[in-house]
Amino acid sequence: MADSTQMGLRERKKRQTRRELQRQALRLVVEQGIERVTVEEIAAAANVSPRTFFNYFPSKEEAVLGEGPPIPEGETRAVFVSGGPTGELFEDLKICLVTPLDEYSPSLEEVHLRKQLLSGEPQLLPKFMAGFAAMERALAEAIAERIGDDPVNLRPQLLAAIGAAAMRFSMRRWVSGEHERSDLQTVLAETFSELKKEFTGT
Repeated sequence: MADSTQMGLRERKKRQTRRELQRQALRLVVEQGIERVTVEEIAAAANVSPRTFFNYFPSKEEAVLGEGPPIPEGETRAVFVSGGPTGELFEDLKICLVTPLDEYSPSLEEVHLRKQLLSGEPQLLPKFMAGFAAMERALAEAIAERIGDDPVNLRPQLLAAIGAAAMRFSMRRWVSGEHERSDLQTVLAETFSELKKEFTGT
């Protein structure tokens, strides 16, 4: 039990360090421009060594772009692929996308800063958008595995595209302030509820 608690604390500390490096990288690059900011400055702002920085990120570009959209993996993916947690494909797709947000969950400040970043450093936009493409591919593979299909076929691709589009729409709505709730999880869940009504009438 003690070992398990210690491992949990270590993992939490690693996540906190990773998030702090991302926050500081984003803040510094928005203020100064990516060419002027060094890994040493980012590490110092996060109170870690440059060596620690490279334990988490291969470059300052990777750090400043952040986690990207969450890709369902591990237990979340395994439960989805096995037919759970509800047995209803569309509902389970929603849960599969919402669950990783418990850990990913960027702040509104971070998202606004990242918008400024991409406006000021447009060369980073293709790499940022590649994160959504990776999420969509991962969704298509998980859906195909669940329904016994090929990831390149229409149904897995279409459902994955709907999931990715719902994520993009929810993030945009959340950041714009159109939604009264402050957490992305709620906005995404409600987006899926509306989609479900349109597709199933329930």
